[in-house]
Amino acid sequence: MVKERPALFYTLALATGVLLYSKWHFLVGFLDLLTIAVATVVVVSAICCFVIKAGLRNASITVAMMLSGMLCGAVLYAVHDRIDFSAGNEWKTNIANGAAAVREKVTDIYIANGLEGDELAVVSAMTLGDKRHIDRNLRNDYSKAGVAHVLALSGTHLAILYFILMLIAGKGSVAARFVVVGTIWGYVVIVGMPVSAVRAAMMLTMFTLADVMRRGYDRMDVLVTTVAVMILVEPRVVLDVGFQLSVMSVGAIIVICPLLNGLLPYDFLTRHRRLSKIWGMVSVGIAAQIGTAPLVAYYFGTLPCWFVVSNLVAVPLTTVLLYGAVAVVALWHLPLLQLWMVKAVGGIAWLLNVVLGYIANLPLAAIEGVRLSELQVVISYIMIAVSLKIIAYIQVKT
Repeated sequence: MVKERPALFYTLALATGVLLYSKWHFLVGFLDLLTIAVATVVVVSAICCFVIKAGLRNASITVAMMLSGMLCGAVLYAVHDRIDFSAGNEWKTNIANGAAAVREKVTDIYIANGLEGDELAVVSAMTLGDKRHIDRNLRNDYSKAGVAHVLALSGTHLAILYFILMLIAGKGSVAARFVVVGTIWGYVVIVGMPVSAVRAAMMLTMFTLADVMRRGYDRMDVLVTTVAVMILVEPRVVLDVGFQLSVMSVGAIIVICPLLNGLLPYDFLTRHRRLSKIWGMVSVGIAAQIGTAPLVAYYFGTLPCWFVVSNLVAVPLTTVLLYGAVAVVALWHLPLLQLWMVKAVGGIAWLLNVVLGYIANLPLAAIEGVRLSELQVVISYIMIAVSLKIIAYIQVKT
């Protein structure tokens, strides 16, 4: 496994080093900044040598790679702890203030056209990353229904926006594709650069680059590269709950969905296109829940049970809502059409809230009081990985 994906395991070791250092500052007090810088150069050089080695043939090289990755992660965190990044940040403040002004302007458009209450809360969260209007009851309904992720800007939201922009720009021009990517990054800045949105934007950028260069790519390699870059730029991102859930969700979808799709015969899926699309949404929901379940239990102490049904409702309604939100902004010069579009978006949000609220109140909607320890989380992911390996082996044999 390590031989097949050394970058994946090195990035995992890098993140582990950051987590260990955040819990036990074992470098503080005896490593000055110069020592840390030298250690970083040495460790990175060693990693490059290990990766260049043909296939990581023996266990000693594998162990050395993992240990050096953990050390490198700890060193990176220590460097960031000792460097003052506050100086000369006026431009960042100006950008943040400008982005906040844009968000307020769009929110004013929603309110001026009659959007209010829970509908305003949901639309603002999904389109602007603004969760100020979400009350505890609404948040609990989405959490118990297993679709709390739709309230956070993530890969789903950016993928929909990317698809809309590509339809407008066309797929023939390389320049148009980079304009679309630039627009995506501009949107990420406007919504406050949440880590899940940054991760998604980086992945979309890499996919576009690979497509333009006409080179094949592996989605897991793109995810690993994205995570590694984000850790190198800001090691503390590993401690962010949203980042952890986002990465585990995407990773699980990449790994588990093909296994779930393999449960149904290929001929059956090709003959029944609509059922295959429904099964695709179901498999994505199941994969994401499996990938995030240990973390959700660790941080929130609850596990949703009706998430499959909820995702079948939430995914298409969220897609239509986001299309409508783009239309609201595009119709700024046509007030009457904009008014009706806002009402349509509000109606979709109302329907989404009602249906998910009903699902959240079904019997056994969620298992409460599930609190995993850190060790139990690690063991859970090891068990999931072993189970997936067994399933993949059985599918290959059959």
